Amino acid sequence: MFLSTGSLTFAVVAAVLIAVPIAARADGPCPEEPREVDGECEEGEEGEEGDDGEEGDDGEEGEEGDDGEDGDDGRDGRGDSDSRDKGRETADTDTGAGQEILGDSHARGSAGRGSIGGGASSAMRTEMSPSGEEGDPGEKKKKKLIDDLNVRVIGSLSFNANYRTWPNADRTGVEGPAVSFERIAFGLEGTYRGFIISADYRFYGKYGTLHHGYIGYKKSDLFEIDVGVHRVPFGILPYASHNWFETLPYYVGLADDYDLGIKTIIKKGGLDLQLGYYIQAERSQFGRTMDSARYSYDLVLTDSSELGDSGVMSPQTNQEKHNAVARLAYSWDHEGDDSSEVGASAQFGGIYNQTTRRFGNRWAAALHYNGWYRRVNLQVEALYYQFNPNNPSDQSRDWVTLGAWDAPYRVASQGFIGVANVGYRLPLAIEAFDWVMFYNDHSVMLKPSAGFDRTHMNVTGLLLANRFVFIYLDTATGRNHPWFSPEYGNALAQGESDPNWWLWVNLSLGFYM
Repeated sequence: MFLSTGSLTFAVVAAVLIAVPIAARADGPCPEEPREVDGECEEGEEGEEGDDGEEGDDGEEGEEGDDGEDGDDGRDGRGDSDSRDKGRETADTDTGAGQEILGDSHARGSAGRGSIGGGASSAMRTEMSPSGEEGDPGEKKKKKLIDDLNVRVIGSLSFNANYRTWPNADRTGVEGPAVSFERIAFGLEGTYRGFIISADYRFYGKYGTLHHGYIGYKKSDLFEIDVGVHRVPFGILPYASHNWFETLPYYVGLADDYDLGIKTIIKKGGLDLQLGYYIQAERSQFGRTMDSARYSYDLVLTDSSELGDSGVMSPQTNQEKHNAVARLAYSWDHEGDDSSEVGASAQFGGIYNQTTRRFGNRWAAALHYNGWYRRVNLQVEALYYQFNPNNPSDQSRDWVTLGAWDAPYRVASQGFIGVANVGYRLPLAIEAFDWVMFYNDHSVMLKPSAGFDRTHMNVTGLLLANRFVFIYLDTATGRNHPWFSPEYGNALAQGESDPNWWLWVNLSLGFYM
């Protein structure tokens, strides 16, 4: 399906114009969608409440909002303030039919995933008091219009404390401890006669960005169409992780990715088919870099001042254009509340180089499994991707430049990524918290290009949560990972031939509504 740039832009502008005047409360990632855990919808961001009416516990994703003092590599922004949107992507009614069920129960610590009419806070329903006069057709019509309208202001606020073991910029010691404000977010979601609106804008220390903003139409639970900036349907949804940092697919733009386009969702029984066409990546907002002030990773424009530390001395001018995506999944129930989902995803799109004014291409394919067994959640995903840019003759095609969190880096042009995550959710009979989630998420990236060393990432941690508060305690280790090593700009490309394992201990505290 194709859509002109003008109509797509109009849809996004309309969503933002409606959201901005009302947005007085923030909603935060990492977890931004409702996850269903043990049959209960943990605070789902995406529009539907769980059976008990509690919003999804997605509070994780605190985006790394605070940049470090020098903000050179953006890790401070993410590490210190990224409670990753994963936890609660600001009520992003983006999954399935307007409600993403967080299959991994990890409330990604950062966005209030409250769903319309339910979730963390009940929807603010505007209703008119009954008219005292009978027979006033104008008044009756007005009252009916208001009665059909559901509007909810959402928001989030989060803070981070962490300890990092790799060398600091001056090589005089380790990065050590740090405490920072992560982010504050404002959003709006609403429904009217089947139409849906959802928007979320976030501020991370030294930069701000639109997380998502779209208008859609939903017909019961069978069909939904969304136009604007929304989640690309690929792999495990809504998150291929339980922790605050997510897993490697996110860092190469193949998980929790938001672009500008149109998407249809069709559900029948256990089948879930999602098709999307994206004319381009979401726009970079305000920040210090040319094109990297955004939430999810995309091909970005850069110059030598932004990538000089990784040996890149020439401008990089590739952009994502005209991406087609398809995801087909089938789910079924086991005994009790247990369930499983298997699925396949594929995408193919263009890469436009502003220097050569010619198109290259990119593609990716993935298989996944996501299952709940009693209190245990198992996630497995395997994917392969390839970028084929049409660069100038003097530029390498073995790597491309991706950016987010106001900090770009290099990524191998092709790679295989494997993900294996396990989590255990335990209800709590205490006043402060409703449940705790223990998890270990592991991912590895193999790079076929000669001289490119593999990347590893492992996160062991726990999440304490109630309806509004999410606390993540993560012990993350990485090898040739941009967020867990001093080799930020080059870690996902050539990397180091004999890299160390580096440690990042992170505590994220977020309030999402």
